[in-house]
Amino acid sequence: MLEFFILFSFVLFWFRIILFEPRGAPIRFNRKRQKVYAYEYQRGIWPWKRWPVKVKVFDWADIHAERVLMAGHADWGHRIYCAVCKPGTFEVVDRFILTWTVGSIFQAYGLWSHCCHYMEGKPVPINPLWTERPRSWTPFNTVRWPEEIDRESRTAPDCQPGAASGAEQE
Repeated sequence: MLEFFILFSFVLFWFRIILFEPRGAPIRFNRKRQKVYAYEYQRGIWPWKRWPVKVKVFDWADIHAERVLMAGHADWGHRIYCAVCKPGTFEVVDRFILTWTVGSIFQAYGLWSHCCHYMEGKPVPINPLWTERPRSWTPFNTVRWPEEIDRESRTAPDCQPGAASGAEQE
């Protein structure tokens, strides 16, 4: 009986990861507020318990990019992490992932350059960096921003809730 419970828990754990956990951290950039919103899914080891979501809000001025070369068996290429530093220093207090693995270093740098240009109000290309449709990782839309954060991340500081401030990346 104990073996069945352990096996069932293990299967349920992987089932939840495959069907419900968003891949990566959906991120929103708000140029007007100069804020970045990172949606982080907090996976737990207990598959029958609710896994919480944490939305972190960062100032754009405190974010620096870190490019990492992944050279593993199934995950090869370049990633961009955003390191959040204490204001005016390079002391890292938090990190979040901007993009999962891409094969070319030029694509990784291009994505970071695009984000910087957008947040600094410089012209950005109209055409998308990647023309293929992003893979749908889960059959369900599991990204649900809290209402207050959703409104804040889409509006300018002194605007009505209906006015959008810029693009978002999800």
